[in-house]
Amino acid sequence: MNNSSSCWLVVQKDAFLFLQGEDLTLPTALALEQLTPFFVRQFALGCSKDITFFAAEVSGDMILPDALQAVPVRQALTVLPADYYGMVVKAYSVIRWDKHHQFCGQCAAQTMLRERAFERYCQACGLSCFPRISPSIIVLIHRGEELLMASSPHYAPGVYGLIAGFIEAGESAEDALHREVFEEVGLKVKNPVYFGSQAWPFPDSLMLAYMAEYESGDIMVCQNEIKEAGWYRYDKLPGLPSSRVSIAFKLLDQFINSQD
Repeated sequence: MNNSSSCWLVVQKDAFLFLQGEDLTLPTALALEQLTPFFVRQFALGCSKDITFFAAEVSGDMILPDALQAVPVRQALTVLPADYYGMVVKAYSVIRWDKHHQFCGQCAAQTMLRERAFERYCQACGLSCFPRISPSIIVLIHRGEELLMASSPHYAPGVYGLIAGFIEAGESAEDALHREVFEEVGLKVKNPVYFGSQAWPFPDSLMLAYMAEYESGDIMVCQNEIKEAGWYRYDKLPGLPSSRVSIAFKLLDQFINSQD
């Protein structure tokens, strides 16, 4: 249960369960005892910082006890300790993978879960399915003291972010960076520099982050992907990414600090 040596991360739909209250905390041992009979699936995730993490899912139709509340994944990532980040993403990703691979994509037979492994195995045809990781790029494009910020149709009103997209089959990360930038805003960039990476569970991304210099072109947005884009001085940026734990926010913070 949730104590100094173990931690349960319980999912319902696209949310994690917390105790009711202003200060969000994970379920206590007593609350977990109420939930355990309703677990649809559960996994041992592994250890981090001397804590053993477990993940479980309860049915979306289950009426939660009054002591518990469901908190959307994005919000949960911001309120849980930073040391928990990787395990929280892993919990959400493994739960979604298991739920979506109950049947074989090759022959449609029911799959079985291998013990002590994140693997669903088809006894009928031998196909194995593992949790999927989808590599993607995100890039901060700068031009002197300005950087490119864009708003997407699926963002909340007033929120801006950076150019990002999935890496396609056969592409390198750098190929994808140049393609995505040109497709989304019609620009060419140069000198991409790798910044870092981050697991991102929306839905199952591994974000590879870069900084790149503007080379040429005028902004021409792809209406299917981008609602508005423009150049902004580093100290006069529009609405920043909503999640401070995202690598997009870290990229922006790094650039801003480098200008002061």
